[in-house]
Amino acid sequence: MVSSKDVARLAGVSQSTVSRVLNNAPNVSPETRQKVLSAIEQLQYTPNLIARSLVTRSTKTIALISGTLRNGFFVETTDAIVNYATARGYQTMVYFREDGLDEVFDLVLGSKVDGLLLATIELDDPLWEKIDRSRIPCVFFNRKPREGGNYVIFDNRLAAELVANHLLELGHERIAFLCGNTNVSTFHDRKAGFEKAMEAAGVKVDPALVHVFDPKIPGEVEKYARKLMHMAHPPSAIFCSTDMIALLCMDAVMAMGYRIPEDVSVAGIDNISISAHQAIQLTSAGHAKFNLGELAVEYLIEMIEQEEKPTEWKQITLKPELFVRRTTARKGAR
Repeated sequence: MVSSKDVARLAGVSQSTVSRVLNNAPNVSPETRQKVLSAIEQLQYTPNLIARSLVTRSTKTIALISGTLRNGFFVETTDAIVNYATARGYQTMVYFREDGLDEVFDLVLGSKVDGLLLATIELDDPLWEKIDRSRIPCVFFNRKPREGGNYVIFDNRLAAELVANHLLELGHERIAFLCGNTNVSTFHDRKAGFEKAMEAAGVKVDPALVHVFDPKIPGEVEKYARKLMHMAHPPSAIFCSTDMIALLCMDAVMAMGYRIPEDVSVAGIDNISISAHQAIQLTSAGHAKFNLGELAVEYLIEMIEQEEKPTEWKQITLKPELFVRRTTARKGAR
């Protein structure tokens, strides 16, 4: 079996120089680096990652605990995280879980990963205390605990205000709101933003138009969309707390024979890629320039590779933008 000693001998360098090249250390000249890489290719050398981790105390592996792949937001963030981590020389262990997080976290700790990305924490989740005690570098994205932690999120209250104000400016007052469980920061803040915008406009929210539920349960979104449109006085606009809820809502509403936006306007939050598809054109709030997952993994790797661990939380809140598309129109427009 080819070893790093064989690579060093062929390249005419020391074994420590081979190690520095493998770890992308900056203090190696381009000529020396090329000699080592050529020797690696010629000998078809594969580093023994287990042996290296025993020496460096680093596995070059991170863990990602993400939400369900039924939500396009998590599909896009997972893809961005894995691609960025790979480019930086890290492997990514991915777990798609919304519950049973304690069990997954124990698996993560047992795998001796270098860091953790987490997108499924609740506001008052006892798991946060366990993560904090473990001292493992951790970055939350999209969701965060009520207090503390490193995170990358949107300003979810502002995102909801942008969408609600857009609908109000179009003349809609009877606006429905379909929202995920408010025990997570994302939905908690989006609901608060919706209520703030409505209150500021002097528009009273009809409680019958607001539904909080678990969007992971199959058929829940469709059930509440049908319930809204079957009302004696249905809403003229439906504001959904995510784009995926909005897409399911649109499907249910159109299946009932209603036209969007002629009969009812629909809007969401997240601005996932499919929302801009020409066949959909969903009005949404989000960010066009940054992927939350990519920013989160960038900050995590930065934390892992710092010689001195940070003493303060790194908390990033991105300002969202409103993307007005074809699913919203002025009330009564035909």
